Amino acid sequence: MIRILVADDERPVVEGISHIVRRDLSGEFAVVGTACSGREAIEKAAALSPDLILMDVRMPGISGLEAIRELRRRGSPSAFVLITAYERFDIAREAVELGVLDYLLKPVSKDRLALSLRSAASFIARKGEIESREIRHREVEEGMRAFVEAAFLQGIMLGERWGPAIERYGSALGIAEPLASLVAAAFFPSPGALDPAAEARAAFDAFRGTIRYKTRALVGPLVGACCALLLPLRDESEAAGSEADLRLAVEASHSGDLSRGRLRLGFGKAMPLVEAATSWQEALADLLRGALPSGRGRAAGAAPIEAEDRSFEDGEYFLESLLAPSPERASLAFERLVAPLRGLPSIVSSDAYRLISLFGEAIRSLRRRGLLSADEAAAAMDLEDLRRAANGQGFELALRARFSALSAAAERNPRRFTPLRAAVDSIKGNFAKPITLESVADELGISPSRLSRLFIEETGKGFSDFLIDYRIEKAKEMLGRPDATIKQVSAACGYPDPNYFSRLFKKETGLTPSSFSSGATEASDEIT
Repeated sequence: MIRILVADDERPVVEGISHIVRRDLSGEFAVVGTACSGREAIEKAAALSPDLILMDVRMPGISGLEAIRELRRRGSPSAFVLITAYERFDIAREAVELGVLDYLLKPVSKDRLALSLRSAASFIARKGEIESREIRHREVEEGMRAFVEAAFLQGIMLGERWGPAIERYGSALGIAEPLASLVAAAFFPSPGALDPAAEARAAFDAFRGTIRYKTRALVGPLVGACCALLLPLRDESEAAGSEADLRLAVEASHSGDLSRGRLRLGFGKAMPLVEAATSWQEALADLLRGALPSGRGRAAGAAPIEAEDRSFEDGEYFLESLLAPSPERASLAFERLVAPLRGLPSIVSSDAYRLISLFGEAIRSLRRRGLLSADEAAAAMDLEDLRRAANGQGFELALRARFSALSAAAERNPRRFTPLRAAVDSIKGNFAKPITLESVADELGISPSRLSRLFIEETGKGFSDFLIDYRIEKAKEMLGRPDATIKQVSAACGYPDPNYFSRLFKKETGLTPSSFSSGATEASDEIT
């Protein structure tokens, strides 16, 4: 049904057209409104959104042509047919320029009106079809753009150096700037999360929405626990401002995740677009410098870890995270392992054997836990693809394929055995009270040694470390309250001594409680 607005200052003309439409054309058309001036026609068109407007040329005040011109300026989608008492070339020419479909001479006959309306209806139908096709085309184009964007940034994460193809990617993604800086973002679940992967995915989805709607950056897919962002830059002087704008946008929408360490960012330098992979390596290195904890179990005063020993600690951390299982930690640990391989023309034998041995140990551990069948373990132990890798990129790709399979196997391990789930629930419900490994084990009816093993195997942390992490996370939430005091928060988190709490909080977060929340004071009121 085509909706019609009739605008004419002669009432008999308006009533005559309306009568013909109701009597002879009601199955195809409906008059939804009338107007007696150009101004009223503009107002009615805005209110009624008619498909077709029959507009008299001469009306008091604003003429019909002026009204059409104003409606076009406002973006009205309506089609127009003129009503006039005279055939004049100057009016016809101006009407054509405004896209008017037809004109009707007064007095308007039934047959001529029907012919004009049906021609207009045919035009409106074709226009609607064309617009629908354009919308479908834009949807397909947007889908393809998202696909290209994901492929481009995932390739950068894998160390791909596109060479001449970079111009085609830039054109497809609308990147006109010659430079770019890469940003690495990592997502971590909260302590005790029962589905860490789902929590990290939800955090990533929210983060991606922020980046797409509040910045000019491109966003890549979530790979493990990481994603890549690309900031297009006209020149190096833009880099600092673009990085600051991105930080502000992220802090405005994700301050909680940032303060709790659930979202971390790393930044690479501005480089020509063709060298984006190098900027990504810098961004990932910047992220990893603070993303992976150093061994909490190291003795106080122990000497710093030498650079040549770092690779062995990284390997241990990777194995611990994979077997926990902790997918996000394992993914970041893996990235740390492979980062030095990118761009190497050949692999140092000691590095190759170290990584091959590490993956062999991971396969044996998964087999012992029953997460790999005998056949799967035998197939996984065929590490010939790693031994045959000709360069750093080939070795990295072979490791990635291997890591993907091992990570999937580790995921088969239930994240929380029933006793551990109960223990975690006990910690969450009683963290404000004195609580020990022995008291929780006694509550569950199992031995402390078994509960300790469950925590280490299934969370990658000992009981005490898990309890500390959970209490510190709760403390951060409480310190965010405007009326919170350090003494209150300390007591509410199971630490009667505020001084001890403050020292522990600073050890775990790098900040004092008062620095973390400027609203916290040393008053003695209790939290209710």
